[in-house]
Amino acid sequence: MRDPASSSAASGWALRLCVAVAALTLGACGFHLRGSSSLPAEMSVTYIRGISAYGPLNDDFREALESHGARVTPDRAEATAVLDILKNDTGTDVLSVNLAGKVLEYRIYQNIQFEVITAAGKKLVDTQSVSLSRAIKFNVNDVLGVERQGDMMRRELQRDIVNLAMLRISAAGRH
Repeated sequence: MRDPASSSAASGWALRLCVAVAALTLGACGFHLRGSSSLPAEMSVTYIRGISAYGPLNDDFREALESHGARVTPDRAEATAVLDILKNDTGTDVLSVNLAGKVLEYRIYQNIQFEVITAAGKKLVDTQSVSLSRAIKFNVNDVLGVERQGDMMRRELQRDIVNLAMLRISAAGRH
């Protein structure tokens, strides 16, 4: 008969070995957890320009920059880099209608264009564009529910846009 203590110790050892092998494999392929990549050193103190200082896009960029170790400043003169949001287009398009001309499905989209410039005027990240969209089915019997769903999708879409922009900015820091 097997000793339960030795069986438990063997399975614990095997589990630790599997976790170690998985960690080494992921590290070797260049995998990093979201937020673990670093920004260019010049972005240690960043000023965000081109969008409202009190809007949700600014809040999302501020949170993303701070989670990457940068400090966001409201004072342009204090900044070592400027994240310049050149364009922020959001909207809704009709994707499909029924035979009576009633909307069945629509698309929510957001496009941003940005660049990063150092305090000395050097382009750290060339002008980049990021675009995302999501489709939503329209239900005439649940207009308020569809509206709530659209609002939630807009927030998620914006967070995803910011995350994609931050990945591009982080990539510039590795060059």
